Amino acid sequence: MSIDQRRFPRVEFFLVPDEHEQLPVWVIKPEGLAEARGGVVVNLSEAGLQILAAADPPLDAQHYELRLLLGEDEGVPLFTADVRRVWTRPLSRIVQLGGFEFESPNSQAEEFLLAQTAQITARKWVRCVLVERMTALA
Repeated sequence: MSIDQRRFPRVEFFLVPDEHEQLPVWVIKPEGLAEARGGVVVNLSEAGLQILAAADPPLDAQHYELRLLLGEDEGVPLFTADVRRVWTRPLSRIVQLGGFEFESPNSQAEEFLLAQTAQITARKWVRCVLVERMTALA
């Protein structure tokens, strides 16, 4: 059965280290993004953001399109941003952390994340997918 004919959405699952526990995380990928890397945005700064993802396969591309997953409803806007991977490091055998910077300021995704973090009093992760971008050869 081809990817286009799947009856159910693809789900990426991994465990996130949290002090002395490991918290389960599921990322439900929209139709057409089954090959994208699922993750959660765990940190946002002026310089960029950090994303947790499953350790395998490693995040080794340099350029990605970040797409925030805010709900399963087709009516929910899909906020995006072009990001560049600056570094990655393993947190455990099954989880890696990646540091990314926004390639252009004030993207839809960055604006949404800034608005959300200003209102958050307890930890709340935003699920996302990273779609590898091919850069044009100079």
